[in-house]
Amino acid sequence: MLNFSKSERRILSYFRYGSKIFYKGRNLEVREAGKPTSQQGEPKTDIYVLAVDGLGSEEIKISYKKENADFLENKTNAERAEQLFGPDWRQVIRQSTTSIQEKFEKRMLVYKKKYGRTEKGAITLGWKFELMNKPSGDLSGNMALTKEQIYDVYAGCNLSVDKRNATVNGRIIRNSGVAEYILMSDRANSAQDVIDQMISIEKYVEAYPKIYFACKALNYRTFAGKYDGNRPLAVQVDWSIKSGKLVSKLIFDKPLEMNGDEMAKRLLRCMKDLGIKTTDDIDLHNVDINNER
Repeated sequence: MLNFSKSERRILSYFRYGSKIFYKGRNLEVREAGKPTSQQGEPKTDIYVLAVDGLGSEEIKISYKKENADFLENKTNAERAEQLFGPDWRQVIRQSTTSIQEKFEKRMLVYKKKYGRTEKGAITLGWKFELMNKPSGDLSGNMALTKEQIYDVYAGCNLSVDKRNATVNGRIIRNSGVAEYILMSDRANSAQDVIDQMISIEKYVEAYPKIYFACKALNYRTFAGKYDGNRPLAVQVDWSIKSGKLVSKLIFDKPLEMNGDEMAKRLLRCMKDLGIKTTDDIDLHNVDINNER
């Protein structure tokens, strides 16, 4: 994140007051440049530029991503999902997760030993929902979105009002948070380089018409007694006790409606009733073997 912020500031610094750029067949002079911000979350525009000539002014609104960037949205909650996908957002996410339901059902949920990147002692609470520009991991797939929806993901047309009408240099500028261009280059060395290398979001979507989802596990780490935040979960693991054993049920029909805190409470209540403190206490007598690795 620090490297990205440094690169973003470097790009923005090229658009100093009075600098000259050639844009849309016109020789323009920069009058203002800044990073749009909002009270909560972030607008899609990372670099806002206002430039003028004798004919008038032009706004240039750029979404900046490093060349190796994978994430499009990595903190998806219900509000954000509705802004991205519209009123049918629940169905959009549910269609995505159920399209790979068999993969979820094959996942082990209790890790008595380290397995890949999953540390020893982990018990899965559910999976977060992230948008990517390429597949990422086993629980990933192509989202069934229209071109208009994909455009909105990149541009932010359906963001909340405070993100669309973002604050730039201390004042609110209408639609400053709605991006029109994407810059995916770390090699721009001047304002004109940025102008020459950026691409309109419309053309970008034509060239890259797919957006992928990736579901990343939120695990309760029994030895540390922690999990990584109260994140909304697209698929939840409902832990309960049946016939004296810890058992699980995957929930697909309540996307982003239950968070890490809620699912952790259910798990911890069951663990307490069964006298389980860590995965070292788990054996064939107190857990369904299908959940364990």
